Amino acid sequence: MPDAYTLAIIAVAALLPIGVVVGIILMLLSMTRREEKVMDAMERNRRSEHLAYAGALAGGLVHEIRNPLNSLNLNLQLLAEEMRDAETPEQRRALKRLQVLQGEAKRLNAILEAFLDFVRGHPLTLTQTDLNKVVDEVAVFLGPELKSKNIELRKSFEPLPAVYCDVNFVKQALLNLLLNAQQAMEEGRPREVILRTARAGEDQVRVDVIDTGRGIAPENLPKIFEAFYSTRKGGTGLGLPTAQRIIEEHGGRLTVHSEVGQGSCFTITLPLDPERAFAANSTTPADASPAPTPDRGAAPNG
Repeated sequence: MPDAYTLAIIAVAALLPIGVVVGIILMLLSMTRREEKVMDAMERNRRSEHLAYAGALAGGLVHEIRNPLNSLNLNLQLLAEEMRDAETPEQRRALKRLQVLQGEAKRLNAILEAFLDFVRGHPLTLTQTDLNKVVDEVAVFLGPELKSKNIELRKSFEPLPAVYCDVNFVKQALLNLLLNAQQAMEEGRPREVILRTARAGEDQVRVDVIDTGRGIAPENLPKIFEAFYSTRKGGTGLGLPTAQRIIEEHGGRLTVHSEVGQGSCFTITLPLDPERAFAANSTTPADASPAPTPDRGAAPNG
């Protein structure tokens, strides 16, 4: 049963002309949307400030770790070269252990680099860009690898107005999402990834990265954008957080809908208003220039 406050509002509304009631409702909806946008911006600012502080601390810490790690890796390489002509079973076993240690040292260095990339932020060069072209270039780049793993890549692009973005970083975010989709696939199920673009209302565009993988359990969904969270063995847990930060630095959002056993849909939403993109990154527009191929060293969550 409605409370007394709700009943009072209904009683007052009944006495007003329908046009006034509709006007009040529209005004309240507009105020609610504005409040949601303000709260969303405040939350992103809070997270950005937290990451900036973490980045300042992490820079010094990573430097202290990287120096001895590089020295360790160099010595492992020298030892492996000395033992490359191993003849006895004991020597071959020792060489194999050295190679495992080399692999672990490289993996640790990759984690350090991915962590720095996540926390230190990205000074963007925003240019007026054809988003469909950017998405298609990433699809062409990763297509052969997906095909080699028997994953079908489908594309569905709607005509879009130009957006202001940093082409290289948007490609990196897309690559992280596609690699994450690839790693979500299971044997015995349809293996398909869909890239789809569309308008998202009057002032935004969207890119959907859809997979037919295992899906994400409801209890894990709140954690997937947390740094170092991963359900995949060997995953760094930095691919999705890095993708989210890149998109938020463009004044956009990265969201996910997932069902266990059905797959996941990650949605990038970017603003058409260049002021939102510039304000999110405190930058100015630049002349458009060709973008290099995305870095294959992305760190997907898995």
